[in-house]
Amino acid sequence: MDEQIFSDGIGTITVIGATVRLDFVALSPTERDPNGQPKAVFKQRIVMGVDGFMRSASKVQEAVQALSKMGAMQTTASPAPAPSTISGRSEESIVEPTLARGVEPAVPAQQRTGAAKPPFP
Repeated sequence: MDEQIFSDGIGTITVIGATVRLDFVALSPTERDPNGQPKAVFKQRIVMGVDGFMRSASKVQEAVQALSKMGAMQTTASPAPAPSTISGRSEESIVEPTLARGVEPAVPAQQRTGAAKPPFP
């Protein structure tokens, strides 16, 4: 069996030329932000070409649609804000995902309901 890495989400997506870097983060058990909440710390980076990233984004969208059909997605009255983009050089972009107001970070179905099966068919 291949090694598995746990992540609470993607902290930063950096695009430089034809390369996309996805920085995965996990909530720290010891580090806290100024509000006392667990701080997201870097865990792993995945680097891929733009074509591979675009195919991956399509697969993520399919999973989001499947979760939505299952009722696993929470809907809010206001749409999620667009991710903030910080541009450096003309060929580099950094995208930091943000959550909609009032939306808590996703908790795996196993933790939320105690179910042992994964949320996908």
